[in-house]
Amino acid sequence: MRDLGTMGESTFKLWCADAGLYANGSIIDKTGWDFLVEFPFAFKAEPDVIHKSAIECRVQVKSTDDKKGKISVTLSNLRRLITAHMPSFFVFLEFDGQSSAHRAYVVHVDEDLITRVLKRLHEIEQSDKENRFNKRTMTIYYNDSHLMDNLDGNSLKAVFMSHTGNDMSNYIEKKRAHLALTGFEDGYAQINFITEGEDNIRKLIDVSLGVEKSTKIKSFVGTKTRFGIKSKSPFVDAVNGRLEMPDIQPITVGEICFKEDKLSIGFSFPSKLYVSPFNKMVPQEFVKARVEGDFFDLKFNPFTGEAEYSFSFGEGVRLDVYQFRNAMILLKHLCTSGKKLYSELRFDKFPIIKCSVDCHGHDYTFDKELEALKAVCEILSFFDIAHGVDTTLLEISYLIDPIMQFSSLLDSSNKSFKVEFDVEDASYDPQKPTACICLTSVQIGSHVFGIFMVIMGDVLIDNEINKYVICSTNCNIEKKIVAQKKSIVKKEDLFAEIDPIVEKYSKDYQVIVMNR
Repeated sequence: MRDLGTMGESTFKLWCADAGLYANGSIIDKTGWDFLVEFPFAFKAEPDVIHKSAIECRVQVKSTDDKKGKISVTLSNLRRLITAHMPSFFVFLEFDGQSSAHRAYVVHVDEDLITRVLKRLHEIEQSDKENRFNKRTMTIYYNDSHLMDNLDGNSLKAVFMSHTGNDMSNYIEKKRAHLALTGFEDGYAQINFITEGEDNIRKLIDVSLGVEKSTKIKSFVGTKTRFGIKSKSPFVDAVNGRLEMPDIQPITVGEICFKEDKLSIGFSFPSKLYVSPFNKMVPQEFVKARVEGDFFDLKFNPFTGEAEYSFSFGEGVRLDVYQFRNAMILLKHLCTSGKKLYSELRFDKFPIIKCSVDCHGHDYTFDKELEALKAVCEILSFFDIAHGVDTTLLEISYLIDPIMQFSSLLDSSNKSFKVEFDVEDASYDPQKPTACICLTSVQIGSHVFGIFMVIMGDVLIDNEINKYVICSTNCNIEKKIVAQKKSIVKKEDLFAEIDPIVEKYSKDYQVIVMNR
């Protein structure tokens, strides 16, 4: 009588010895593995790798004279193999009735097999039948994709290493993570609860949208789930409590666009879309979705058309200046009695939703801020800046006058300028034409904008204030400067920008640099 088991184990040990691997046999094969295979260190004792362990793996060897392509293994043994942190393998040897193996297959206990075994174990554990995993089996299949290229130790070692890699700790970490997470892709638990009354239903919807913090519930039962299979016993079963959903996330992102008429471009704002998971469970009049932006919050019922919105430009709201201007214009429209706006909700993986918004009369108290924001946009356009400058309502309100004054300087045509100055240089001749170089700047949110202006003209002497005066309509902007508010502009860098301007005008004018 042939002892295929001994023949297979002997062949496996021979191959391991041939490749320099140490095959330590299991004295009593009751734990699902025949050999603990230890690899030699595959790296030098360099400082960054000397602490790393050598590769080890568990192997179960199966021998046969048939080409079955499968074998039944008890779930108790499979459980030990899949939950062992080290790599595990099945090695199938086919002898075909001969004295030596004709084919060899290596099946890695990979993430897919781990998931299938865990799911089967959980199904049995949560069923009404007796589990007795040592009496139940699961079929392990192998095919040509698992076939070893050569029947020798080096080929065996190469197959093992192709699955384990050179870093044992990295392999263990990935396997442990998969063991902990597989089966929970659709959640860790199922909660069943009861709430009563229309007000509580509306609050429940609002909680699921992140609008309300909590709502009352009459009773609730919580049951752990894995692979969609509920546990037999709940982990919580209580009456009279409050339901909170603190980590509400949007289902998609996109934008909302408001238009004065259907064919205009309108203003678009980045937005997040929230849809209540309870919408499918309640009558249509309770259905609600939410669109949230940086400065607004819109809640609406797509069936009834009912909607409510709110705007906030208070503390913590910081917007790109172009977006801020558009937001202020939109708010002014919404505060205009009898006006109607058209809106489009554009979100990934959703069709465009179109609706109209009726505007109601409200006090609009931001006219000065809106004009300042329009001026800011003109300033940015003059500096060829399309984005990257942000601000707050408080910053704009505080700097309305400087912003408007700076904006007026950018269009110097048909404007009169008056410059008063005194000169310490005794060689200065007030009878000759003079060019005054002035640096003026303004802070806009996160940036500071400046210009070097040159005002040219004849000089008068104002005896009352004891200063020289130039009244002129001749003015040029020679240089634009942009800096972030937090950055420091060095004086020498400014002087380096002034020198070419001085040289340009010194041929025809006496040049005065203001506040140098």
